[in-house]
Amino acid sequence: MQRRNFLKLASAMAATRVVPVAFGMTALAQRAYAASPNYSGVTINTPSVMPQIINIHMYGGASELAGNLSNIADININSMNDYSANNAFGSGILTAAADNDPAARFDGGQVTANGFWKAAGGTHMEDMIASRDMTVYRTMFKQKSPTRSHRESIFMSHKGTLDIENSPGIGSRLALMMLEHESSYAEANLADGTKMGKLDELTLPFISFEGDTQTYALDPSHSLPLSLRGLTMDNQFNNPYSRGSVGSSESAISDLLAAQQVNSESSRNTHTAAWNGFEKREELEAKMSDLSGLLNGTDESGNLSSAAALGVEYPSNGFADQLEAAVTLAIHNPQTLYMAVGTPGLGGWDDHNNGIDRYRNRMNDLMEAIKAAMAHIKAAATQGVTTISGTGRTQTDNIIINVMGDFGRLVNLNGSGGWDHANNQNLYTFGGAGVRPTKEAAALGSVVGTTVRSGTSKTNNQYTIPTTDSPTWEPMSMASSIYGYFGAQNSAILTADAQLNPLGDMRLEDGL
Repeated sequence: MQRRNFLKLASAMAATRVVPVAFGMTALAQRAYAASPNYSGVTINTPSVMPQIINIHMYGGASELAGNLSNIADININSMNDYSANNAFGSGILTAAADNDPAARFDGGQVTANGFWKAAGGTHMEDMIASRDMTVYRTMFKQKSPTRSHRESIFMSHKGTLDIENSPGIGSRLALMMLEHESSYAEANLADGTKMGKLDELTLPFISFEGDTQTYALDPSHSLPLSLRGLTMDNQFNNPYSRGSVGSSESAISDLLAAQQVNSESSRNTHTAAWNGFEKREELEAKMSDLSGLLNGTDESGNLSSAAALGVEYPSNGFADQLEAAVTLAIHNPQTLYMAVGTPGLGGWDDHNNGIDRYRNRMNDLMEAIKAAMAHIKAAATQGVTTISGTGRTQTDNIIINVMGDFGRLVNLNGSGGWDHANNQNLYTFGGAGVRPTKEAAALGSVVGTTVRSGTSKTNNQYTIPTTDSPTWEPMSMASSIYGYFGAQNSAILTADAQLNPLGDMRLEDGL
């Protein structure tokens, strides 16, 4: 990101807030302003180590079938189009996989031991289930607001609430919750053993790798320091704090200020905020350069990135590049607490048509990159790394990666070889054994929730729903769990809304 653009963004964020236009849902459109969450009502029990969350959103709404072929025989019998006849899926999508060999992932049966779609990332998912790096929740099922609109669903996911009109995003709610309880967090441990200290002195605590995002929509009723708002960064860590792009005039000003600093300590006392601002920028500029060096440096073999130096190779695509940057930042800067990531380079997930050709390859690329990310996270712990603050770090089991989309999709194959919008979807969640709840049913390595096919046979209206004995969650439960990882004992109140959702939504572990 060029510094000029960064300054424009920072200025805009300091002076304004984004006001979304009205939505189609009548109940939402009638509300001019959202009630602010009850930050002071949150009970905080500071975690033993502060989490670091990487939230990945699959824009367009991904089909659940990559992670849930458990109903495929019944689905196919009732589908308006046959999954196994006259199309590229072939009969293998209906039968068990004989092995988990990546080289043979398009051969033979496609239903893996845990009901994943082998060709659509199932091999990688089975590996991560076996290594206890991953849990799949199969019943993220919209009931409180069954909208299938992209915009409303995206806003609900990014804001963690049904009340999407002017309400703050998950990242902003998290920052305001922590700010409200700052004294509780001051002595909290970061993953390198240092203390949190003052929140507004953290380095790069809230980051977006996907540009402008509703995850960092501001709360119109609560002021948030600029340093705690989401900062946009690119996957090469191009330095938003660099002064190099504005010519020599700023250099001259900096030189004058440096001289003034030497000659007049009284001036420093008079203009403390300005001096601190220059010093903070200088500090951040150096740290951003350190990060860029980590990502773009070479090991003895000439391989790029610190991941390669740790023996980890990411696949070659835009999403893997962005994920590698996010994981590198998380590992080398324990002060980065929350990151928003998209899936660039893989394409969108709105597979109304031609899913036959695109979907399974895209899911395979997604899961292959995440498997590399988990290897990266674990290698950093095993071999040890140096943070951008110069401290050593061997603990990385506080890093959590979440993957979810707008909504789910119908499970019958439509006339265009794809799937239309529906309400049930998967949540894929990875890592974080050191900060996750200890409830065994939610332990990493689990597949949680069971589904059954429903809808009218041989029509374009079939979908999965949770079985009567299965736990089920609203999509907002992911936000509730995030607040819980950071110590909120009653995190449902941060997803609550007096009119639309008065009780809020439980954490994932609360449904088990």
